[in-house]
Amino acid sequence: MPTLIDQDYIINAGPGGTFRKSGDYQSVPADIDRIFDRFRQDNVRKIAVYFHGGLVSEAGGLTDARKMAPVLAGAGATPVCFVWETGLMETIGNNLSKISETTLFNKLLKVILKRVTDRLGFDTLAGRGVASPGLSDAEIEFELRRQDPFSQYNRSRGNSGRSATQLTVLSPNSPFLEAELTVQIGADINADKQFQQAIQTTKVTVDATGQQTGARGLLDFAGFIAHAVKIAIRIIKRFIEHRDHDLYPTVVEEILRELYIAELGAWVWGGMKDKSIDMWKDNTGRTDLDQYAGRYFLDKLAQYKADNPATEINLVGHSAGSIAICNLLKATDTLALKFKYNHIIFMAPACRVDLFKSEMVDHQERYADLRIFTMNDDKECDDKLVPYFYTHSLLYLISGVLEDEGASYDAYILGLQRDIAYLSPYAIAELQPVHDYLYEDAKFRTAFSLSPDGASDGMTTGSLSHGGFDDDPKTLLSIQYILQQ
Repeated sequence: MPTLIDQDYIINAGPGGTFRKSGDYQSVPADIDRIFDRFRQDNVRKIAVYFHGGLVSEAGGLTDARKMAPVLAGAGATPVCFVWETGLMETIGNNLSKISETTLFNKLLKVILKRVTDRLGFDTLAGRGVASPGLSDAEIEFELRRQDPFSQYNRSRGNSGRSATQLTVLSPNSPFLEAELTVQIGADINADKQFQQAIQTTKVTVDATGQQTGARGLLDFAGFIAHAVKIAIRIIKRFIEHRDHDLYPTVVEEILRELYIAELGAWVWGGMKDKSIDMWKDNTGRTDLDQYAGRYFLDKLAQYKADNPATEINLVGHSAGSIAICNLLKATDTLALKFKYNHIIFMAPACRVDLFKSEMVDHQERYADLRIFTMNDDKECDDKLVPYFYTHSLLYLISGVLEDEGASYDAYILGLQRDIAYLSPYAIAELQPVHDYLYEDAKFRTAFSLSPDGASDGMTTGSLSHGGFDDDPKTLLSIQYILQQ
């Protein structure tokens, strides 16, 4: 690739998806004008537009763009890289760590683990049967000191002798369950002076009725117990329905959803999704820096394609970049100068399955080819977002907590194998069209890491982490192979 300065190929979408400045790097309309002037001068006929994921800050996005541009250029494509300042991990990663260090969270975590495993029938290190009490305090303390707590207790991971076989006979609607848990959890709190003090001194943004107040306040004991019981019942219900994310991540998710959504910063995920829509909005009536950066580029791209019909336009997105691409496809369909994209490549896509269906499966005329690289479910579960605390991948946290800002759980995410493989309990009508499309015979639309030895060209991937795909040599070689077709 010829030596380029950042402005030659990196476009920053600032606040609200506009050209306005929010960090150290700013794009202006004239920068995009110069990009297309260079396209015309160089007679560019293959363009690859890259969108980084939701983990990174502006600085990280710039780094990703500078790494990805030579990869795209090595496939004969002229790169354009969007930096859209998602910064998800800066906020949520820091907040997860802070929450995990509080006395209130840790005390509640232990009580919930004890009472839930008692109801679910998990056996213990000594191999006791399902009729035995839940985990002892010593066993819980031992597990919480491990980097991957309770990993041996996960039903879905195929560990022998550590199951939850009472699940099929315990109803979450039992008229006695709430009353029993209220008594037991109340007794747990009454026996622990430090727990009582933490409840009295720790402010949360939820009231006794379960409403998010937007302001931090204290809960009384009865209100706190009611929240704890609600958490325990939801966990039990998820296991019965096989909608859990394994024992420890599910417990953490439900505590976060009930008490810590505001403190976690789930609004960051929602704001990032809003920006992925806003950046493509029509610029009619807008001028200069108030224009939407994505749409300004898209209008120029459509005109360039109209002037040069043989030009191939490809899209590559990592993680939340898939959301930006789905919204880009929708915006492209509204243009007067419509055009068709060539290859679309997703790495560990964080978009919802329903968004993917509505913008891609239902509109296959918008593009020629799709390839997805993501981890199989075992690797997804081994990818520890925050060791000792949230021990599955970012996609699991998005599914369990961040979507709908905690209002729902186990949202269907495109990059999670369990959500697209059409296996129980996900063999449902809502997911079947996406499964049928991705798994269509001889179409080779999805590659899971680790790819097997001898995998076809363009189907090899080796990332063992959500954030690692754009650094993985096998995945990058596959991307280059695809773009050269």
